[in-house]
Amino acid sequence: MVRTLNNVSELRQTGFGQPSPRHGLSLLWWFAHDCVQIDSNSRMIALCNPESGAFGFHRFYNSDNLLPKSNLPYYEVGNLNSPGSLPRYVTKKNTGYSDKSNKDRIIVSFNSHWNSFEKIYVTQHSDQVKFDRNRTYCISTDLLEDIQELRREDFLRGRTNRSEHITIDMPQSVQIHPSQSHSTCKECCSMLSCILFILIFIAAIFSYFK
Repeated sequence: MVRTLNNVSELRQTGFGQPSPRHGLSLLWWFAHDCVQIDSNSRMIALCNPESGAFGFHRFYNSDNLLPKSNLPYYEVGNLNSPGSLPRYVTKKNTGYSDKSNKDRIIVSFNSHWNSFEKIYVTQHSDQVKFDRNRTYCISTDLLEDIQELRREDFLRGRTNRSEHITIDMPQSVQIHPSQSHSTCKECCSMLSCILFILIFIAAIFSYFK
C-alpha cells in the first residue's frame, strides 16, 4: 500500500525533497502550478503531455512493483541529468554528481483519452537504479490544491495554508460536560422564575396602593 498525503504538513513530515540541495519540493511546486489543473469534478487535468517527452517525462515501467498495477501507463519526471525544459529554479542546485541533489522524482499514471492524471506519486532513489518504496507517496487532490494556493517561497519554507485545521484544546477547568450543561440550564430557569414572581408581586403592591 502507498500512503496518501492530504496536506502540506503531512508532506513535510515525510522529509520528501529535504534538505537542500534536494530538488523534490521545487519539482512538486512546479508540477502543481504548471502541469496539472483540478476541475470541478476533482479530475486532475494534464496541462503538459508526458507522452511527448516534454520536461524530461519518460515511461516508468514499474518493473519492481513500486506502485499499484494499473492499466494506464506510468511516466516519470525530475531527472536533472535530462531535465528537458524544467525551470531553472528546479534544476539550479544539481551538482551533476552521485549525491542527493538528483534523487527526487514524480511519477504519474496518465489517461490520454481524458488528458488527465489518474494518480500522482512522489518518490526518491534508494540507489542509482531503484526507488525507495518506503519513501513513496501518493499526492491527493487536496494537497495539490494546497500547494497551488502557496507561493513557491512559502511552500519551500514549510508554510501551510488555511485548509489545514487547527485544533484548540479547552482547559479541563472550563470544559462543560452535558450533565453540567443540563444542570446549569435548570438553575437559570429557576432564577428567571423567581425574578418574574418578584416583579409581579411588586407590580401588584404598587397597583394596590396607587
